[in-house]
Amino acid sequence: MFSKIKKSPRSGTIVRWTGTLLTTALFIWLISGQKWEVVLQKASAIQPWAILLALGAYISSYLFNNLRWCILLWARDVKITFWQAFRMAWAGVFASNFLLSTIGGDGFRMVGVSRYTGQKTIAIGSVVLDRIVNIIAMVCLVPAPLLIFGGALLAPHRSGEGFPVAGLVIPVQLRKLFERYFPKIADAFRAWASRPWAFVYAFLAAWPSNLFPMTATYIIAHQLGMSVSFWQVIGVQTAAYFVSQLPSINGYGFREATYTTLYTALGASLEQASTLALMTRFISVIATVPGALWLSGSVTSVALSDTEADDRIEPGQS
Repeated sequence: MFSKIKKSPRSGTIVRWTGTLLTTALFIWLISGQKWEVVLQKASAIQPWAILLALGAYISSYLFNNLRWCILLWARDVKITFWQAFRMAWAGVFASNFLLSTIGGDGFRMVGVSRYTGQKTIAIGSVVLDRIVNIIAMVCLVPAPLLIFGGALLAPHRSGEGFPVAGLVIPVQLRKLFERYFPKIADAFRAWASRPWAFVYAFLAAWPSNLFPMTATYIIAHQLGMSVSFWQVIGVQTAAYFVSQLPSINGYGFREATYTTLYTALGASLEQASTLALMTRFISVIATVPGALWLSGSVTSVALSDTEADDRIEPGQS
């Protein structure tokens, strides 16, 4: 199944690793002058209830992410339950922590759901559409960082400092995937276009899926004593979202550097901003851990479905 999907070129892998290493180095340089005892003190001062609440916000985000995907699948009459899709998506999110960019998790979903769809066009199309719908919802929030930070967000200052947001485009890897398989999924997109309600409901589900992580950041930020509004959190996280779509390993380095730069620009101390970046990353990763429980099972199910498909091929067929 999906035997025609080739691995990414080695050059693409090198670019992703290079992007991750460079931005991680940038983040380390940004926080190199801070007082680590202050960071530890601030992190330890976060109340357990706040961490649990933030963790719940991230899990709620995953639930709405899954609902958005299910809406698209159900619109094509795919016989899959919310729980079946959620286990698959959660396993993919966990795998994304170690794969080259979030597209790795999307690829996992494409392969996993194919045993329910029976068609590659539906499997690929549902995931690509899901990603595009989410990007459109995030684009609606772009005015927030632009209004908060102004032109400094798009162009560097004369001093050389700035907040480059070169990622305000559809992720490069997603665009390449879309272009590569467009002939195969064109029919699927046309079929979804005949069900406009699916796009509307999926778009609505994208809002809480994006706002819940921002809520988690807002909770932790105030626990760290940062005087930021929810609107400002939306602005920073929207900018970080698009920046993290640049070639990297799940946005590592890009997101942390963006958080540290933008929150210090809003008046937070270096210790507060870097602690927020590290704590929210830690909590978001912890929220994906349950996906590990279903990762091996999902892979096994996909392997079994491949075997069953091969068994159905009559002798002499290729």
